[in-house]
Amino acid sequence: MKTHSPQRIAIIGGGFSGVVTALKLIEASAQPLDIVLFESTHEIGRGIAYSSANHEHLVNGPARLFGLYPHQPLHLVEWLTANALAYDWQPPTGVAFENSFPPRWIFGAYVQASLQAALLAAGTRIRLQTVQARVIDLQQSGTQYAITTASAGTWQADRVVLATGLFRPQAGQAFEVDAALAPAADGSARLIDDVWREGVWNDIERAASVLIIGSSLTALDAILSAEKQGFTGNYIAVSRRGLLVKRREDVEPWPDVLQPGKLPGSLRALLRTVQQARHAIRAGGHHWQRLPGAVRPHLPQLWANATARDKQRFLRHLRPYWEIALHRAAPESGNKFEKIVASGRYQQQSGRIVAVRSLDNGKIEVDWRDRSTQEVHSVQVDRVVNAQGYEFDWRKIDDALISNVLRRALVHIHATGFGIDTAADSGAVLDAAKRPSTRLFAVGHPVRGVVWESNSIPEQVAGATATAQAIAALIAQQTEHASEQATLLSAQA
Repeated sequence: MKTHSPQRIAIIGGGFSGVVTALKLIEASAQPLDIVLFESTHEIGRGIAYSSANHEHLVNGPARLFGLYPHQPLHLVEWLTANALAYDWQPPTGVAFENSFPPRWIFGAYVQASLQAALLAAGTRIRLQTVQARVIDLQQSGTQYAITTASAGTWQADRVVLATGLFRPQAGQAFEVDAALAPAADGSARLIDDVWREGVWNDIERAASVLIIGSSLTALDAILSAEKQGFTGNYIAVSRRGLLVKRREDVEPWPDVLQPGKLPGSLRALLRTVQQARHAIRAGGHHWQRLPGAVRPHLPQLWANATARDKQRFLRHLRPYWEIALHRAAPESGNKFEKIVASGRYQQQSGRIVAVRSLDNGKIEVDWRDRSTQEVHSVQVDRVVNAQGYEFDWRKIDDALISNVLRRALVHIHATGFGIDTAADSGAVLDAAKRPSTRLFAVGHPVRGVVWESNSIPEQVAGATATAQAIAALIAQQTEHASEQATLLSAQA
């Protein structure tokens, strides 16, 4: 009987979501698989989020919530208990592993170790190959895809998963940047455009002032890096709304805010319900962080039920407030930041950057427009840090692969402008007629418009699992059909 070659699954992007998709695919499929994982950096499983080797850059949730196996809630906790000491880390005194916020570098090592364990368990059934290269093009030809890398390599695949991760907006896209502020030969930079890159913080201890563009968790990472390197000067942060990162508190969600079968039918009704709960929390002298935890479990369904108009209203008016409330700092990180603020070393401004210029005296002059008055102010500092958020609109991303898949109409932009259109239950990419593909999928950040918190670990694990199961089911159906055809031909012969 004729045997069929294993299906080749190409996963474009070897960061967190790409590696977890590979892991879940190994576990979901009973068929032999040939998995090719494309990652431009030298390590898989890290991406931007878990690439920092700075142990002060922590995950922003307790270990008991961040395991890769929801049915084994202590999976990460047990791995940390056995392995954290080898990475020269232990939880703070008095904090149990399940309540700890491990360094992101160690969490990336956990992801890598989990993939290796899955491969070991699968034995020869799975072949996984990692290709260290940036994918620049994807073309469909019949039931196959041709994948082209920047090194001119070409690969064929039966199915493709887009796990392209995050894209940072470059300084200069939103405001004018002096070309003289390019990084130095030793990697140091007066305009720091990648807060996690080694070398960019060289000599920061000599600076007296740092201006940070943005005030999110990325900005906090920048501050923690500067402090570790010996910076003792002052920070000026400029962000659109001037919101401060909050320290995460371990509090129970406020009960009975939302009921699964009776969710508000509009954004206005949801806000009214949330406001009532907020007033009750305040009146009872409870912590406000009991509210985000009460809304969080219902977010996928709330987002799926929301009208296009309500989604746009949320994005225009409420998104920054929701994200600052949900994405809070680990307690240790938050405590350090609060001490800096209390010392008077941190100044927050609300506005937009207009221009960044290098001066002859070695300083950097930054022009920024005040949000309230629209007046343009100028300030001179020693360093500038670009800690803006990430770009989710594929039409604005400067990347060859993104440009090519849009040009070839393999994907289309989600109605919100965030990522691309996919089936929420499988990650299958939708065509122009809203039909889900059986061969092209997306997980993680590309599906931000479909699953709003798809940038968070629980949603990425759930999405990777659903995509892996969908692909495994399709392969099983195809294999069964091929077997039936072979049996029929054999009987006819």
